[in-house]
Amino acid sequence: VFHSKDGQTDLLGADEATLTKIRGNRIAMIFQEPMTSLNPVLTCGEQVMEAISQHQELTPSAAKAATISLFEQVQLPNPAAIFDRYPHQLSGGQKQRVMIAMAMSCKPDILI
Repeated sequence: VFHSKDGQTDLLGADEATLTKIRGNRIAMIFQEPMTSLNPVLTCGEQVMEAISQHQELTPSAAKAATISLFEQVQLPNPAAIFDRYPHQLSGGQKQRVMIAMAMSCKPDILI
């Protein structure tokens, strides 16, 4: 059971729409192996922007600015350049920081 300011939700019995609202907005997860979690055909910035756009109503330029800001917060070097790089162009630690930025993007209540 997930307790929030909006009440309780039984995660095992919740429908897909309810889970979609909770996942990302309220609960986010950082996966241990970023290479298998990141899409190799999208840039790192596009992937974080996609997560932001899924849960927030931002213009593309605002989502890009938010992504670069998140990259700064997780201390990625040259965040604007990292935005345009593909996962295979980053070190393992940099990929992990991209995953952390993605998990932080919607300011979840719980970060796993």
